[in-house]
Amino acid sequence: MVIKRKEPHDLAVRLFPRPPTYEEERYAFMIRGFSLLCKINFNHYSTLALFYHCMRMIDIRNCPCPKCGTRHPDWDEHATYIRYLIGFEKGDVVCDSVEITRFKCPSCGTTHGILPEFVIPFKSHSLFFVLAVMKDYFMGLKIADISAKYEISVSTLYAWKDLFLKHKRMWLGVLEDTLTSTEQFLTFLRNEGLKRRLHEFFAATNRSFFQGCGNPPRSGRFMPD
Repeated sequence: MVIKRKEPHDLAVRLFPRPPTYEEERYAFMIRGFSLLCKINFNHYSTLALFYHCMRMIDIRNCPCPKCGTRHPDWDEHATYIRYLIGFEKGDVVCDSVEITRFKCPSCGTTHGILPEFVIPFKSHSLFFVLAVMKDYFMGLKIADISAKYEISVSTLYAWKDLFLKHKRMWLGVLEDTLTSTEQFLTFLRNEGLKRRLHEFFAATNRSFFQGCGNPPRSGRFMPD
């Protein structure tokens, strides 16, 4: 069963007449917030609460423009749109709608949405959700049981597995990838990777961990003090 929750009532929801199209998104680089999770115990938060907590930690004034490189542009709040964010909490698949703010750089005129590090661009499922699926898969749970537990198709599961292994190799390099089991890599992600190291993958590949290769890469990052 998928549980759907609404946004907090104290947040004003301002919608685009429609979500941005793919062609519009191609030129709207993302600003990613990294090293946010190292400051909090994210296991104590719901997916929705964690999203808004991380968003409050991002100071747009310290974010350079990922398109033109202006270090401290006088950002203008451009618009907002709503996207889905799916988590797995207490045995249930939980689907939330969250508000993404887009800012416009006055120097180059491009607009940029801001996402915290556990939100995967162009995917509704959170990084925590995907990694939970991968953990069950590599622990040897039956495919049918995983599909039923997380309410995903078998084709989605195998696509995630292939992308996980590809990004593991991109992150570690060919030699270290050969020497590191999937179980060891998942342990690394849970213990350190999610809290402090996701920016390394982003810096090396110009895309977020688990961002599909069919999606255009994004540049720009923010790391709080």
